[in-house]
Amino acid sequence: MNKIDPIVYVLRNYRHSIGISQDEMSKKTGISRRTLQRIEAGNTDMKLSQYRQYLRILGISDMDVSIALFSHDFVTEREISAVIRKLPLKIKQAIIQFLIELSKNT
Repeated sequence: MNKIDPIVYVLRNYRHSIGISQDEMSKKTGISRRTLQRIEAGNTDMKLSQYRQYLRILGISDMDVSIALFSHDFVTEREISAVIRKLPLKIKQAIIQFLIELSKNT
């Protein structure tokens, strides 16, 4: 059994979650279906250009992939931003202050 790159795992899960098959992904990205199968199975490494094509088709960003890698939640930064925009100003300020303090401790 091959080890699947965590980023590929995240991309595959986003692809599944929005209901895009490997065939559809192949057509939309121009990456052959066989290459997609090998990448997603961990049999070959994904190239940066292929990664960028996945992001474009899935409508996600590098930040979305980072969030999923860190939290194991497959949410997007747009979803997080939408929730944050609804928070009261005092809560937003508290979160910002927390993040500033957290960055000082690392």
